[in-house]
Amino acid sequence: MAGCAGQTEDFSTEVSQLKEQVSQLSAENEKLKAELAEAANTAAVSEASSEPAPEPSADAGSVLELKKALVIADFAEVTLTKTEFTSKVVPPKPDSFYNYYEIKDAENIYLDIVLKFKSLLSSSKGADEFANVQVKYDSKYEYESFSAIEESGGGNFTYTNITNIEPLKTGVLHFIAELPKEAAKDKKPIDIIVTIEGKEYVYSLRSE
Repeated sequence: MAGCAGQTEDFSTEVSQLKEQVSQLSAENEKLKAELAEAANTAAVSEASSEPAPEPSADAGSVLELKKALVIADFAEVTLTKTEFTSKVVPPKPDSFYNYYEIKDAENIYLDIVLKFKSLLSSSKGADEFANVQVKYDSKYEYESFSAIEESGGGNFTYTNITNIEPLKTGVLHFIAELPKEAAKDKKPIDIIVTIEGKEYVYSLRSE
């Protein structure tokens, strides 16, 4: 009986040791799981950080809309009032004598772009210094424009380079670009790009 008791005691000791080992292994296993989870999270964060940042969306302020005033602080309130294809640009309310611009090449046509500028400056500024206008046709062909300013309430045109716009007063400018006549008839896109104080504002006259 004493021998049996000794064997039972040894067996109990082994069981206790095994339980302790199992407990230690379980603890190590849980620790390992936690470390693996942390490593996975770190990798995910690192991967997310390495992805290229999305490009900023287009600035809504860079879009020019027809007959909607665009206010450029301390510079001008700008309104695109009209665009028109024509072979002859005349003042809106012609006097008995007036200046006009007539196309010379029968294969081409004028695009008359009318912009109204109310000066928000504290002093006068040359009318030709408020903006530059370019036309892009078919997404690749670029055309410069020349400008004229209305006088006598729209009864005549005069030169922008000899005319000032006084503070809080308004000038109506015509930017005239010469394009191939086909541009007035087809469906290809036309963008009007108005550059003011170094920033471009785009009006899509015709989209694809």
